[in-house]
Amino acid sequence: MSNNEWSRSWNSSKNPTKQRKYRRNAPQHVKDKLVSANLASELREELGTRNLNLKVGDRVEIMRGDDKGTSGVISSIDRENGTVTVNGVENERTDGTSREKTLQPSNLQIQALNLENVSRIEAYDVEDTEAIEVDEEELEELEEEEEENAMMQQMQGGGEAADISEEELEEIEEEIEEEETEAEEEKDTESEEDSDETTEESDEESEEKGEQ
Repeated sequence: MSNNEWSRSWNSSKNPTKQRKYRRNAPQHVKDKLVSANLASELREELGTRNLNLKVGDRVEIMRGDDKGTSGVISSIDRENGTVTVNGVENERTDGTSREKTLQPSNLQIQALNLENVSRIEAYDVEDTEAIEVDEEELEELEEEEEENAMMQQMQGGGEAADISEEELEEIEEEIEEEETEAEEEKDTESEEDSDETTEESDEESEEKGEQ
C-alpha cells in the first residue's frame, strides 16, 4: 500500500503512524469532519450531542497546553491540515512581531456557536438559540480585526495581498485614525482633569497655610 492510499481501519489503529496517515491522506469530506471539538455542558444539553464541526466565529476555550483556560473566537480553519487559529492567541517571534498560533481542535471546547447560518443546527431540536449563540459584537469585532490585519499586511508589503477594494481600505484607515484621535482626546481629558485636581489641591493647601 503506497503512502498516498487511505484506509478507514487506520482510525481505530493503535499505531501512531497509521493514525497520522489516516488524517493526512483522508479525502476532503473526512477531513472536514475531523475539524470538530467537544461541546461545553450547556451546549450538550441544548443540542443533545457531544461534538460538533467547528466554524469560523465559534467561541472556544483552550483546554490543554500553554494557553489552557484562554477563550476566543475562531478566526480561521485549515481543513487540509486540521488546525484552527483563535483570535488573540498568538506566538511571539524573535523579531518582536507575532502571528496567530495554530491549534489542534482536540484541545478546544466549544462555548458558543456562530449561527449566522441557522441550518447548521436544523438537525437538532434547539428551543433557545440565544443561549448557545455567539454575541454579534464578538463577530463584528473579529471582522474588524481581520480587515485591519489585512490592511496592515498590505501596507507592510508582507504576505498575500487581501482581496480588499480601495474604498474598503480607505474606510479602515479612517476608522483607525478615528480610534487614534479618540484615544488622544481621552489622554488630553485625563491630563486636564489631573491638572485641575493638582491646582485645587494647591489652592486648598495655600488657604490652610493662610488660616494658620
